[in-house]
Amino acid sequence: MARHLKPALGHLALWKLTARDCDELYARMAASGVGAWRVRYAHVVLHRAVAQAVRWGWLVRNPVAAAARPPVPRSIVTPPSSEVVRRLLTAATADDPTMACWLHVAIATGARRGEICALRWSDVDLVAATVRIERSVSVTRAAGIFVKTTKTDRARLVSLTSQATESLAQRRNRVLLTADDAGQPGLDAEFVFADERDVGGLWRPHVVTRRWNRLRAATGHEGVRLHDLRHFVATELLTAGFDVRTVSNRLGHARTSTTMDIYWGWVPARDQEAAAYLGSLLVPS
Repeated sequence: MARHLKPALGHLALWKLTARDCDELYARMAASGVGAWRVRYAHVVLHRAVAQAVRWGWLVRNPVAAAARPPVPRSIVTPPSSEVVRRLLTAATADDPTMACWLHVAIATGARRGEICALRWSDVDLVAATVRIERSVSVTRAAGIFVKTTKTDRARLVSLTSQATESLAQRRNRVLLTADDAGQPGLDAEFVFADERDVGGLWRPHVVTRRWNRLRAATGHEGVRLHDLRHFVATELLTAGFDVRTVSNRLGHARTSTTMDIYWGWVPARDQEAAAYLGSLLVPS
């Protein structure tokens, strides 16, 4: 708003705003080197703002809807191999057990970085081997560190792998010993990933990234991003034939169409099986 929309369009009366004004703004932003996603965000913010004006009766129609939606190039998903993931986990287990636990949860759930940082012990059920994801840690320059709802404002229950369950159990035992030594109460309201000397605190997302960067540098996998673990979870499950709805829930996508749009190339083609099934319906019984 402050950097792009108000300087370019703030002088216009609302009823004078046209689709051409929007298109010209997007073109100027792109020509000045603004990234494609940032241009798209400008369009989304402007469209929603003017849509609110329509709901309030200030306009009859939304002129931004007639503007050309700024294109964003499709990103290429490049997940790490299972061998690389195992190597990273092995190194983390040896050098940084807490980070290893964090990675086990990330690989088991496919959750976002901030969602894992926001987990509390009350969200974890070690008996049922499940974790409830309903909040996320976020950091902004203006507000600092705060906990909010998930990106889709929805909670989800995700099953854990045996490795993640065991790793969480071991971490809980370590944290309980630390809490007992310090004379602190139970941990259900505390964050799972926090400095063991301060169980009431929490890991900031950038702390996780720093630890990850050290880990991948030590193992020679500098090209593997932390976010690529989500790609690993999604592509491995889809390639194995798990349905898109299950994968979408684990990733926390609001719609299965989002999952398909990102990972459509990893859904195994079953065209020959489809033809054989249709043919079998025509065979006399």
